[in-house]
Amino acid sequence: MEPMTLYELNCLVRDAIADQLPDTYWVQGELSEGREGAGGHFYGEMVQREERRGETLARARVNCWANVYRRLSREFQAMTGESLRAGLTVMVEVSVTFHPQYGYSLNIVDIDPSYTLGDMARRRKQILAQLEADGILHANAELALPLVPRRIAVVSSAHAAGYGDFCNQLQHNERGYHFSLRLFPALMQGARVEESVIEALQQIADEADHWDVVVIIRGGGATSDLSDFDSYPLAACVAQMPLPVITGIGHERDETVLDHVAHTHLKTPTAVATFLIDRMTEAEALLDQLAQQLTRATQERLALHKQRLQHLATLLPLGFRNVGERQSARLQLLSQRLVASARSRQEQERHRLALMEQRLQGLDPQLLLARGYSMTLTADGRLLRDASQVAPGQEIVTRLAKGQIKSVVK
Repeated sequence: MEPMTLYELNCLVRDAIADQLPDTYWVQGELSEGREGAGGHFYGEMVQREERRGETLARARVNCWANVYRRLSREFQAMTGESLRAGLTVMVEVSVTFHPQYGYSLNIVDIDPSYTLGDMARRRKQILAQLEADGILHANAELALPLVPRRIAVVSSAHAAGYGDFCNQLQHNERGYHFSLRLFPALMQGARVEESVIEALQQIADEADHWDVVVIIRGGGATSDLSDFDSYPLAACVAQMPLPVITGIGHERDETVLDHVAHTHLKTPTAVATFLIDRMTEAEALLDQLAQQLTRATQERLALHKQRLQHLATLLPLGFRNVGERQSARLQLLSQRLVASARSRQEQERHRLALMEQRLQGLDPQLLLARGYSMTLTADGRLLRDASQVAPGQEIVTRLAKGQIKSVVK
């Protein structure tokens, strides 16, 4: 038997496929690759994975020619906010082709965006359910938002369209509030979004005492990059941040998983800036209200004390009069007691003086002399009590009740 060339065999396969599979077929799978090539054509690869272990069960090259791809990509992005790219699960209508040179491929002729929307919603639902089961879905939302969120750690790309607007709006706010900002750079689109944002958040967590809030903003990027924020590791990191996280990822349509776990989510970076300024305005209004309450309370307290003082002022004259009368009665009583005491003391002293006078009179020598006694004195007037006190020839004087006698001792 004469052998066939490879080209001849491939042509037989092509013809057989065209004969046996002439129709188009709706196929679902995951785009493992996807790119727009020269001429506006789309080239990619579709795979089917085993659900539990993730093993690849089937693989096929897919393409979509430019005239069809332009229409389908517009419709698909309008409904899903995504472009056809790797990682999306899609349902496409394909024709089966086999080219002798390029081999087996599926030619996309239509696509069902609602299937992809449903798969994206299912994936988000699964991630949110896992976060709920882990007990961290609402962890960040339960943190207290500071009354004055002045120190702001920003996670964004330095070149993001919304980052400059965010900084400008805060720094030139009409109220003149001062905000302290620091950028922690991260990729906001592409394959490394998850890794880059988590790294920036970990840096902020290491110095959490220096910041009041964390802001994650994107703004201006392709809507197709939103699925980068539907990530369990990234959502878990945000949920467990020690600081309130505010998101402004710049989309008006859908909420990402990141929005669900953040403390506060807003649509755009400028909306985040407005929120922070309004928060400061609320704090200022609260301080003004407290100041007014303090002023009123102080005025009321002063008025109350003034009223009490006035009341006391009316009572003082009567009080002084009553006190004066009591003091006067007390002084009069003391005076009476002093007079009585003085009189009693005077009588006591008079009696004592009388006794002393009687005693003195009893001691008067003249009385003794009148009773028949006499006193003998020396010539110089010293009283003699003992005969040995005189010598013979000494002159002495004897005093009697009447007169005296001079003698010489023998």
